[in-house]
Amino acid sequence: MDIQEKIVFLNKHWGQGKFETFEFKRYLFSKIWKDIETKPITLLTGPRRTGKSVIVKQLINEVINKKRVNPRQVLFYEFSREEKTEVIWRVFDYFSKEVADPRLPIYLFFDEIQYLKDYELILKQIYDNTQNCKIVITGSLSLSYKRKMQESLTGRFFPYHLYPLNFSEYLELTKQDSFQIFKEIENIKDNYKKQSLLAPLNADFREFLLYGRFPETVNFTKDQTHAYLKNIISQSLNQDVFSYFEIEKPLIVNAIFEYIRQNNGGIISINKLADNLSASNQTATLYLNILDQMGIIYLVYNSLNPLVKTQCAKKAYINSSFALLETKLDIQTATGIAVESYILERLLEKNETVTFWRKRNKEIDFILPKKKIGYEIKFRTQTPYTKNAPKGFSIKTLSLNGEYPACLF
Repeated sequence: MDIQEKIVFLNKHWGQGKFETFEFKRYLFSKIWKDIETKPITLLTGPRRTGKSVIVKQLINEVINKKRVNPRQVLFYEFSREEKTEVIWRVFDYFSKEVADPRLPIYLFFDEIQYLKDYELILKQIYDNTQNCKIVITGSLSLSYKRKMQESLTGRFFPYHLYPLNFSEYLELTKQDSFQIFKEIENIKDNYKKQSLLAPLNADFREFLLYGRFPETVNFTKDQTHAYLKNIISQSLNQDVFSYFEIEKPLIVNAIFEYIRQNNGGIISINKLADNLSASNQTATLYLNILDQMGIIYLVYNSLNPLVKTQCAKKAYINSSFALLETKLDIQTATGIAVESYILERLLEKNETVTFWRKRNKEIDFILPKKKIGYEIKFRTQTPYTKNAPKGFSIKTLSLNGEYPACLF
């Protein structure tokens, strides 16, 4: 299939067709939709299978149906590993000259653009030299994307990062009765009634942590979900990492992931990690950061100053979607750490800068340095946790019950 044939194949909406997508819309859809008529490029990143491509296709359908835009003014293109960077020019050239009306606004939706080297330089030229052009791009990396975009497209893009399903989304998709309770429970003042309603929600929450993090898996069996999650890990560690980065020691990437999975939420010693892997500290640090950029793990630094990371201790959390998959920890401990990882994702989802705090034998799980707020996640206890708080910080304790239930976060 040549480039023109691929473009036509991917853009069935130019004829009588449209993109078949879910009716359900992820939480980010409404935020991105508000930007659709603005000039800055919309950048949507996130791990595999979280629904980035679905959001793009939903946006295209809405642009055509709600904005009444001529379908031939809207381009969708999904890049592959085999394509070179210049394909962007070939796609844009064909679309702008052979398909779209140059007198009208155009919409460019580029999916999986991370496969192309130096894509941001071409996007900058299109952005600067094309009137009435909205560009939306997606990809599976986070920090490296933002760094590249910030270097070449300062002030020209809005970044969004899509995490796995949150609990509210899971309930909306699978359990409408529980979803209604979820929406109403925060307004209930009677503590006895609130606690009685929390019991079934907490059961749903445990199920959610095990099986409910991806839109496609909500109706899967347990075995199907496990196979699906293992496939995502395998593709990420054995395919994607080579497409995005220059990896010289692939076995070390898998070994680091496995090490963190079995030490989830723990302090990472680079010296110890490197020794276990028979690798240099530099290699261990590099590959650890790569997994963080891919959204497979999250690194959290021990600092009250979000700008200071050098020489800080760091904790590593597995993406909560995988926290309970083939863990060797006991189920109580593993579930507690999975809750921590989920709370971390919810904080990051809200664009918070998150660190942790540890001093001698005192520790707070998560700190929001700019807001002077800390969060302790307690799986078993409801006791408020304030005695070890750093000066000037207020601490909230999240648990399965108590004043701040983790499932409602």
